[in-house]
Amino acid sequence: MLALLAWSTPAVASTTGKASSGIARAALPPGRINHILVIEFENEGYAATFGPGSPATYLNGTLRREGQLLPNYYGIGHDSLDNYIAEVSGQAPSEDTQADCADHGFAFANVTPGTSDADQSVNPGQVDGEGCVYPSSVQTIASQLDAKYPPSKATHVGSWRAYEQDMGNTPSRDGGPPDPSGGTDCAHPAIGATDTAEVATPQDQYTTRHDPFVWFHSVIDNTALCDANVVPLGTLGANGSPSPSGHLAQDLHSERTTPRFGFITPNLCNDGHDATCAGPNSTGGNVGGLIGADEFLRAWMPLILGSPAYKHGDMLVVITFDEAEVGGTAATAACCNEASGPDTHAPGNAGASTDSAAPGGGQIGALLLNPKYVVPGSTDTTGSYNHYSALRSYEDLLGLTTGGADGEGHMGFAAAKGLAPFGNDVFPAKLSGSSKSKK
Repeated sequence: MLALLAWSTPAVASTTGKASSGIARAALPPGRINHILVIEFENEGYAATFGPGSPATYLNGTLRREGQLLPNYYGIGHDSLDNYIAEVSGQAPSEDTQADCADHGFAFANVTPGTSDADQSVNPGQVDGEGCVYPSSVQTIASQLDAKYPPSKATHVGSWRAYEQDMGNTPSRDGGPPDPSGGTDCAHPAIGATDTAEVATPQDQYTTRHDPFVWFHSVIDNTALCDANVVPLGTLGANGSPSPSGHLAQDLHSERTTPRFGFITPNLCNDGHDATCAGPNSTGGNVGGLIGADEFLRAWMPLILGSPAYKHGDMLVVITFDEAEVGGTAATAACCNEASGPDTHAPGNAGASTDSAAPGGGQIGALLLNPKYVVPGSTDTTGSYNHYSALRSYEDLLGLTTGGADGEGHMGFAAAKGLAPFGNDVFPAKLSGSSKSKK
């Protein structure tokens, strides 16, 4: 087994590529990474997940030896929903998304008035208002990919997909039309209705607040597109044997059908949210937390690492968490000069969430895996990143270089001035073939 390495670059800010406009871009140019797969877990701080004594032994043993650990990777707020929304759109936390829409009784409520913030130089790409479902003017990485790589006119399958575990196990709870493989597609409540998929049941542990794309009218208003691309994850074999079936397994079977951007949301048990699970984890037990999350990885990662796209070096896998909690308390550390956003309320303000206001979702860490462009078994001691800088990196890597809040392809706070995408500390020049340019 390989020893874990401490890969480091000189003690300066990470070196990135430069667009012709001089804007910072990811160190690895478009065309090297053609597929990105994000696997999102819940509510654990870096020390608990990656520190000594972590119960996530598969993550810290097998997987860390295959990838690069980013210790200085941060969430952008609390609770869950604001982080998921930021990861695919660059929208900042608001009073409502910080509270998972609980301030409205878990209502699936529109952001109102949903108008562009008046000061776009300070709040690039941000819209103002209360509520959680963003107007059609707010784009996501799905919208960007649909524009560059139009979905199939016959099937409506695009170059992106969200894989939601347990979605539609109980259709009356989750909503959505039936999926041919089981479950339902594009599951969410009607606008203004109460979200009944908040608490796990023994049969169904899906939750809407961990499904990032259904909170955008730019996705859900195109019913055929949403139904084709926000789909159930699939199922394991008997007793969690490593023989998954369903959408993810079908898509990863060939590089041609592998999405350019995929987002995997385990259920409330397997994402680590619930310590004791209402239903079964990946091994049939009821243990959640980091143990449940680790068992999910043990069951599903062989499929991902064995896929043609990954083995060819064309896929970047990102394993991370939404936010950090330490001892049951929301962590507030932030990085990267994160701004609050126009709709964030400080704790104690009238009507504000009782959770800590953004910026800052705490130090969560991330593990990046790619067999060609990252150093296996390494730890990045140089760079600092958050969900916004990750989104910026994904846009750069996938060649989404026009439009957005800055005209260079970056949406929302992914377009913040001075925000650094993944640099040569993540993709070393000796592997990427790119030259190190000084900032």
